[in-house]
Amino acid sequence: MRKTISLFLATQTCVLIAAASFLFSGCIIVHPDDEIIVERKTTSTVEQPAPAPAPDPAPSTPSTPYNSTPIVLTHSITCKNETSLMITDWCVKKDNKITFANSSMNRSIRPGKEDMIPSLEEGYYVVYFSFEDDYQLDPWDYQSSESIWLDRDITYCLYERSVSTISCRSADTKPQLYLAGSDGSEIDLICK
Repeated sequence: MRKTISLFLATQTCVLIAAASFLFSGCIIVHPDDEIIVERKTTSTVEQPAPAPAPDPAPSTPSTPYNSTPIVLTHSITCKNETSLMITDWCVKKDNKITFANSSMNRSIRPGKEDMIPSLEEGYYVVYFSFEDDYQLDPWDYQSSESIWLDRDITYCLYERSVSTISCRSADTKPQLYLAGSDGSEIDLICK
């Protein structure tokens, strides 16, 4: 029985010493000089995440932010009047929508001058010209180009050349108008 009690006391003493050392192991250490030093210990190690890399100062290609409208590139058509005629109005038409035309303020171009229609989206356009000196122009007062593909800024010079027509009664000379594009194209105007 003595062995049992001493074994029991020894076990309880070990448990108490282990509990005391566990409780006080990382908190306070007392030196014989009565000097108190506080030491903090961590029982588990937690890795800190690596810092995120810095973003590029200027991206090389434009990007469209999420939930925003895409950027629409626009182009312009510039017309230079290289004829002796006064252009009383000019306009462009895409998908049966007329841009800058047939209003109370016609877009006229004097001989040797130029005018520009900006902010045109990419697509097929028809260019219209009128030489009539009326306040309100009608659709039949315009001459038009064939359909042109617009995917960059372009300049058209309007020129005239003489065309001879021979009929039974006489030879007739009348001016034929055409556009010479900065892209090297040449487009004849069509009378309505």
